[in-house]
Amino acid sequence: LITPERGRSMPLHEVHALLFAAGFSTAETVTNISGRGVGLDVVKSNIERLGGSVDIESELGRGTTFRIRIPLTLAIIPALMVGVRGERFAIPQANLAELVRIDADQVQATIERIQGVPVYRLRGNLLPLVELSEVLMLDRDRVQRDLNLIVLAADKHQFGLLVDAIYDTEEIVVKPLGRELKSLHVYAGATILGDGRVALILDVVGIAARAGVGSAERRLAQESVVELEPDRSEEQLLLFRSGKSSRMAIRLDEVARLEEIPRSRVENVGGEHVVQYRGEILPLVYLSDVFGEDRGTGELLQVLVYAQEGRNVGFVVDAIDDVIQQELISSRRGGRPGTVGSAVIQGKVTEILDPQAICSLLGS
Repeated sequence: LITPERGRSMPLHEVHALLFAAGFSTAETVTNISGRGVGLDVVKSNIERLGGSVDIESELGRGTTFRIRIPLTLAIIPALMVGVRGERFAIPQANLAELVRIDADQVQATIERIQGVPVYRLRGNLLPLVELSEVLMLDRDRVQRDLNLIVLAADKHQFGLLVDAIYDTEEIVVKPLGRELKSLHVYAGATILGDGRVALILDVVGIAARAGVGSAERRLAQESVVELEPDRSEEQLLLFRSGKSSRMAIRLDEVARLEEIPRSRVENVGGEHVVQYRGEILPLVYLSDVFGEDRGTGELLQVLVYAQEGRNVGFVVDAIDDVIQQELISSRRGGRPGTVGSAVIQGKVTEILDPQAICSLLGS
């Protein structure tokens, strides 16, 4: 299945992935009646056909954990509707990491090619790009326009999918594909939209395989790119809104994760809002309350997870707008409690959040 040279350089997660390779066997000798049973590749393909995933964690001498994730309901799933060349497709929301929009005048500056692989630098990491129209062999649009980039996670690979338009999320009813289409591994099923039109559901793992995302990631890992030290006057910032119009920013290195948490999962314990999160109890701080603004009413809470001395705190904001890197010009120190001041960002005065001060104000 692999060459000895490849075996010596493989990272551990790729070694584990060999268990799912077609034809892999632990039998010392393979005959017509032994060593050719139903392998883990069949298990994996059936789980992924259901919209799920399976992965392995193993520690020598301790044990191995197989994690199998499948949707709670296989009939109805949340999906993001996208458009390519006038056709609509559905992407299961379980594979969705984030959305990025690149202005047309920024495309040439932000999209690079390394060893023939188109990439986008997402918070310092090289993200391989896949154009959906090419994978589906649709006519390519040569017109320069804004790019809609969907960051997807598939089988421990992360890549960016370029589409013409992003519409909205919908709860869709999954219909199985007919036998004529089952061999097309880029589709996981179909659904009927509210207007009666049929939309195909994209198989993210199949698209990654057809586009060669795994090999692209290996080429990027082997590429020795000399990183220039960034201008020390520039900052990577996450822009967000607290309240309907309050525009704020936080330094990206102060944010551990971005999460969407259903409001129904929030519990009130001792007058404190908390949520069960990754095996711990995560306290939530509504920034709208801190700054005397009205809370949002959406069903999904946008949460910035801030790590403070080994303990996580979730800051609930109204909307997450963008991630940028720019010089903080015309900055002003001081400001209201909970901020380090304000600066001109993208031509607008923006307050800079001080997460440590927020925690100190609330005694967290």
